[in-house]
Order: sequence, then C-alpha cells, then structure tokens
Amino acid sequence: MSIPQINISEKNLTNTEAQTVQRTSNEEEEVIFENEDNFDDEVSESYITQLKEIKDESPKLELIVKESLYLKENLIIKIDALGLIEKSLRNKKDGCTYFGLNPPNDEENSKNIDFSTGSDNIKETDNNNSDPIHYGRQFCIRYDIGESCYFIKDCSYGSGYGSFMKVIKEMKIKDNTLINIGENYVVFTLGVDVLESDENYNDAYLSNDERILSVKVFRGELINYSYAFNQSQINKILIGKDESCNIVLNDNLLDNIHCCIEYKQYNGWFLNDGYNNVASENGTWICLSEDTKIFEGMIIQSNQNIYECHINE
Repeated sequence: MSIPQINISEKNLTNTEAQTVQRTSNEEEEVIFENEDNFDDEVSESYITQLKEIKDESPKLELIVKESLYLKENLIIKIDALGLIEKSLRNKKDGCTYFGLNPPNDEENSKNIDFSTGSDNIKETDNNNSDPIHYGRQFCIRYDIGESCYFIKDCSYGSGYGSFMKVIKEMKIKDNTLINIGENYVVFTLGVDVLESDENYNDAYLSNDERILSVKVFRGELINYSYAFNQSQINKILIGKDESCNIVLNDNLLDNIHCCIEYKQYNGWFLNDGYNNVASENGTWICLSEDTKIFEGMIIQSNQNIYECHINE
C-alpha cells in the first residue's frame, strides 16, 4: 500500500471545504469539557473521577503500526480509559490521548501531545528521510463513558496531512465529507455547490436537495474538477482512472475503478471502496473531521503513518 504524499492545508480550500478539518462541538462534549467550544480544553474533574472508577473494567485499545516512514513497524501503542498507558509526554490521565510531533527545542508546546510520532519511536534508518514532517497534534483518541467505547478525531486543524480512516465497509456520505484517493482530495456536498462557469454545471440541478451530490476534486492548490449529480438522472457514480468512469482522474495510484458512490432511496448517497466487492489497491480514505467511533480492525492514516486498531474487551 502506498502512502499518499499529499499536503492539505486551509489555504488550498475554500471556506466550505476548510470546515471539514476544523473542530466542532456537540452536546456530548459539553458534559466532558470545561469549555464547550473547544475539543482541546481541559476535561472536567468530575469526568476524570468517573474514568478512574471504570478504568479497570473498560475495554483496552491497541494501535499497531502497520506502515510508516518514521515509526518502528509493529510497534504496539496501548490505551485505556484514562489515556496512554505508558510514557505519556503530556502526562494527563484525562481520557484523551493526543498523537503528534513536537517541534525541536519548543519548550512551550512540549506537553501538547501524549504519543510522539518521532523522537524515541523513530526508525534509525530513517533519520535522513527527506519527506516533510508536520509538527503539532495530529489526532486525538478519547474514551466515552456513556458509549463504553473509544472515539477518534483529527487534530491537524487543516495543516499537514490530516487524519483519515480507511473505508472498509459502506459509509454514508454527509455534507462536506472529505476523502483522499491517490494524489487527490475529494469534497462531497449535499445540494448544489458548483460554479455556473463549470463545464459540468446544469441549471436543472438548482435545488437544495440531498438527492443532488456536488463533487469537487482537489490536486495541489487548485480545484481540478467540479461536478453535480442528480439522483433522478444517475444513481451510481464511478471514480477512477478508466475512461468509463463518471469522474476520470489521471493518477497512477488509482485503480481503473477506484471507488463507487450509490444513491439509495430515502437513505442518501453511500461510498464504497473498490468495485464489485473487490477493494482498491491503495484504499479510499475518509477524513476524521468529527468524532468517529473506533471499531475492531479500523485502519487509520495520519502523517505518513498507518495504524490498525484492536479492542480488547
């Protein structure tokens, strides 16, 4: 599996797309965090007390490094309800585990992460690696008492490579869903979000209707393609490098048919990796821009690292 060498940043996106990699608050977080507006704020003392009480009975989580330019292969990262079990740099048992990399000689931000994706964990053979390293927090894993499970969320704030989950099973497309395939980023919007000047624009699509799927493809700093698909005219969209696809992308990292989008009546648009039950070679990756429940076998990609999740009940 190739790890895409793509840099996504807010300056490359419009305001709408940039929102997909920003923190959002929800009702559940209002109970957990002292300040309801920021996912990164201090966790309330009452919630930490509850975490301590259920720590021994709660499931444990293991992240295994499967592929990396920096980390040791098969390194096992162990997490419980209170956070990283061993060698937490942040040293706060508050139910959150932040993954990232601190800039060299930066004392001010030295305690912002729990697990470093560099430092002592870096491969000796990769010390002279020329690929860019993105500093700061990359993603956070937290334990939810009410759900008795772990959640993950991107913490890159639109800088660096972002944090993505591999599409293993069918996933419903939400408004402003961001995916990565090969060297391309694709943003899905429910309803019309294309320019009249775009060659794929059709005024018959003008309706704020979830049956209409708008698609923008980014490669580098420009919007390469914009599309609008109306369920009444098409209910299956193929993306890949083959000329038969509805969205054709010239990218050697893509399969001929890399992923498929299908409309299901009364349910909306759904994304599948590959085609006809055959997975793509390099995968389809969806941005973890909101709290996402971690499941057994979940694959995470962040800053050139790929992790596999295992839950021990």
